[in-house]
Amino acid sequence: MKITRKWLMIFTAALGVLLIGYSLVRHFFGIGLSDGKEKILMDVIIFGALGLFMYNRKLAKNEKLAAEAAARAAEEAEQRAAEGEPEATDESLPHWERHKKSGEETPPDSV
Repeated sequence: MKITRKWLMIFTAALGVLLIGYSLVRHFFGIGLSDGKEKILMDVIIFGALGLFMYNRKLAKNEKLAAEAAARAAEEAEQRAAEGEPEATDESLPHWERHKKSGEETPPDSV
C-alpha cells in the first residue's frame, strides 16, 4: 500500500493527540514516565512529526512536478495537432500506417 498525503496528515495528527493526551494524563493523574524516558518519548514524537512533515512536502513537490509535466505534455500535443504534425506515437508505427488517422496515404515506395 502506498502512503498518501492524507495518511501522513492522519499520522501527524495522531502524534499530536498522543502528545497532548500524555501531557493531560501526567498533569491530572500524576501518572508518567521517568524524566529520561519522558524526554526520549517527547523527542521521538517531535522528530517523528517533523519527518512526516518533510515526507509530506516531498510528496507534494513530486505531485506538483508530475502535474506540470502532464500539463506541458498536453500543451505540446495540442500544438502538434494544431500544426498538423504527426503524433509522437506515429514514429513507432510502420511507415505505411503513420498517417492513416488524418486520411493521408503515404505514396508507395518506388523500387
